Amino acid sequence: MKRRFALAVAVLAVALPATALAVWGGTPDTTHPSVGAMYFDVMGNGVAVADGLVCSGSYAGPSADGKHDVFLTAGHCLPPAELGILPSQILVSFDGDASDGVAAPIKVSEYHQMPGFGRNLGDLRDLGILLLPARSVTGIPAVRLPTAGYLDTLKAAGSLKFRIVDLVGYGVIPVWEPAGPTTFEFDGVRRSGTSIITGLHQTMVHYNQQRNGIGTGSGLCFGDSGSPQFDRGTLLVLSVTSGGNGQCNANNENYRVDTPQAREFLGRFLALP
Repeated sequence: MKRRFALAVAVLAVALPATALAVWGGTPDTTHPSVGAMYFDVMGNGVAVADGLVCSGSYAGPSADGKHDVFLTAGHCLPPAELGILPSQILVSFDGDASDGVAAPIKVSEYHQMPGFGRNLGDLRDLGILLLPARSVTGIPAVRLPTAGYLDTLKAAGSLKFRIVDLVGYGVIPVWEPAGPTTFEFDGVRRSGTSIITGLHQTMVHYNQQRNGIGTGSGLCFGDSGSPQFDRGTLLVLSVTSGGNGQCNANNENYRVDTPQAREFLGRFLALP
């Protein structure tokens, strides 16, 4: 069942960081099991519930040292240190339909925010890593990370602009009609759709999500933060959902994973190509 609620409720849920940006315009997803969701243990018993959703993310494979499995998300999804939230209070699940309960939640062992997060508007450093117990993720293919400067290479070759990407995530769906304040529906289902690249910044990728403009009719919204954007038809991650506007109907900005600073952080946990 879909529930409709105001923006303020979605943003303030579980007193964790606002999830800046389900995939609206998309369809329930069964083809991207590597994309999961991060939940806060609202019940305090290790059981994840859909209403505890914080962000989306993806399984990036075993850690370079073999001691953990790695879940990639956005830096702003992680709780500020002053909240005193323990890693074990955060859960990850790859259940694609949490409308009837969240299956097989995994307790987080450690979480790490990209150093310098939020200190420079020119580079938000908006990446986060959740470390899960080793071999706790089974039967799910890991996403792939790009080589250094991959998007710059595509741009130089003239194949970046209007490139189609796959969007996959959990979260809310905006309801723009009838006229009035935007409301949002949420059912805990993973959805996927497509969008196009409209611009490239040193640290961000811009995607179109104007429902009446150019593009493919899908976009990202609250609860999709941390979700990957895939090169069409692959598991190659181009960026991680970072932010957009409060109505989820304008261009979206997502953090690149192929820059030197992103690779320096990710390389602490993963073997990079």
